[in-house]
Amino acid sequence: MAEQQHSPSYPIQPTFIIVREIHFISNRPPSKSDKIDESKIKFSRTITPFDEKSKRLQVTLGAEYGFDPDQETSKPPFSVKVVMTGEFVIEENFPKDKIELWASINAPFVIYPYLRERLYYITNQGGFPPIMLPLLQIPTMKIETQKPELAKG
Repeated sequence: MAEQQHSPSYPIQPTFIIVREIHFISNRPPSKSDKIDESKIKFSRTITPFDEKSKRLQVTLGAEYGFDPDQETSKPPFSVKVVMTGEFVIEENFPKDKIELWASINAPFVIYPYLRERLYYITNQGGFPPIMLPLLQIPTMKIETQKPELAKG
């Protein structure tokens, strides 16, 4: 008899990850010599407060390039902005004092691959060399609970 596979139940699960905002402006026709300085990509992150009633929170991660109005050099070949939002449901057994830490550190790593794909896709569709954000190593958060010691006697 085959043993039934049981998928692990994690205390935090995404309910959705969506495109919140996407902008692409070509400032001139693409050229084979186009190169962008990926260090100029600006990232943003926002976190909604944890809703005790619904047990949910939302984390938004964004990346933009070429919209800097204080640019001293010539205008870049294009400007792009991609913003993704993920909603997460948090079970009762996850420590409440660790929710903010998880949301600020781990949640962006869940959303990042979606942001990375959209940024690559939209810049490639514009005819320019696509922006390829680097892969990231995800830190893990392991919560251990200590068992109460038995009374000696």
